[in-house]
Amino acid sequence: MTPPLAAVPDLERELDELYGRPLEEFTRARNDLAARLRRAHQSEAADAIRALKKPTLAAWSANQLARGDPKLVRELLDAAAALHQTQQSSLAGKASAGDVTAAATREREAVRALVSAARGLPGGATAATLERLGQTLQAAALDEVGRELLERGRLTDELHAVGFGPLEAVKAAPEVRRRDEVAKAAKQRLTGLRAAARTLDAEARAAEQAARETERTAEILRDEAAQRRADADRAAEELAEAEKALRSRR
Repeated sequence: MTPPLAAVPDLERELDELYGRPLEEFTRARNDLAARLRRAHQSEAADAIRALKKPTLAAWSANQLARGDPKLVRELLDAAAALHQTQQSSLAGKASAGDVTAAATREREAVRALVSAARGLPGGATAATLERLGQTLQAAALDEVGRELLERGRLTDELHAVGFGPLEAVKAAPEVRRRDEVAKAAKQRLTGLRAAARTLDAEARAAEQAARETERTAEILRDEAAQRRADADRAAEELAEAEKALRSRR
């Protein structure tokens, strides 16, 4: 049997195009991509694509910024990395409060520049959306996975920073206090990661259940189709016999 021609020769390019589309086109384009993958007998990839969530408006806005203003996004990622490093140095007594303030200011200005650029996106944005966008940009820049998704323009959810915010008021403190602060931040981050993991696990379970139900429905329909085909074949045989009997009487 000749293998089917690949309907999706470059899935990564297709995904970039999917997340770059107007938000109202996402669901239709996602389903079309999943259908083409299934026709190419790439069922596993098709299921994964079909399960992709439609981005929120704030996440979509961040994705468009990654495409339209990549230099501004790169500046945010660099500023966030520098701020994190400065915070750690400050907790170790190797950076001053002024250093932390300067790094935090750079990060805030990078977020502000991106939020300002988002005002020019198609459809505009409300003050509430811009606020959520700013939080998403800041949180994504602080997380390893979020940084990659932001840079590639493939965010789907709004994000919220966990752990330390900008440590602008860091002053010399006893080592025990610094350890307590680090431990508190680690616990807060762990709480956030656990919540995110629970959400993703629930979504995965729901997608798996939907897949199982779809398979069961398909099996029922196949059985019903087979039964109807058998009934149709029997009816055709009876018709043929009746016609033959009629002809023999003439």
